[in-house]
Amino acid sequence: MPKSVHVSGTLDGLREALEERIQRAGALIVDQVEKADVTIQIDGQENCDIAIVPHGSRFSNSGIVIELSDVIIPHGGRKWGNGIITDWIEQIMSGKQPALESNARFWVNVRDVVDAISEICLNEKEKIPDGNYRMCGRRSWEMGDVADEIRVLWERYNNAINHSHTVESLSEVPSPVRGIHSEIAERPDLSNLHEALIKSGGEGWHPLVPMRVSLMEMIASTK
Repeated sequence: MPKSVHVSGTLDGLREALEERIQRAGALIVDQVEKADVTIQIDGQENCDIAIVPHGSRFSNSGIVIELSDVIIPHGGRKWGNGIITDWIEQIMSGKQPALESNARFWVNVRDVVDAISEICLNEKEKIPDGNYRMCGRRSWEMGDVADEIRVLWERYNNAINHSHTVESLSEVPSPVRGIHSEIAERPDLSNLHEALIKSGGEGWHPLVPMRVSLMEMIASTK
């Protein structure tokens, strides 16, 4: 019999993506808490089986607490760090240069996020220990590198629409490996998340959606 899952919290891009992913996995989304096998709360402090909260928030009293940040959510509003990418894209589209941030971020696509949460939520293999689980991308991104990627992708999009490509524009290919050797003072500890996903029967925390794809989706959703 499929699991029943109750999801509560603000209806935003993350929640929409998570509910859709859980249903695709064969579970049922139910409105009533008492009918649910698993309860998930997004950005709240009430007791539940799995709480998803912004990184740095006050911990809830839930069993599993996922601290989430730096999520790219096309059509997803401004929460979870998504507003920063939205602002950068809108500024570059209008010909402006975004103000540089000093700190690197660990961007991850919302599809990777909801895939992982769904695995933990619907796990049948082994009980995932209660506790706090940090979730963000594995790879650090300097803001300047992300802005360059957005700029080149936006120019390519415009050239394709206007049939104005040149040899120079076609040869300027955005590189997804820029900034990979950036010195980061402190990297997030993703070991608990990685181990939990292995216990769930997966291969651990290995986000699959390339940064370039995430930015292209964001540009398309902003237009």
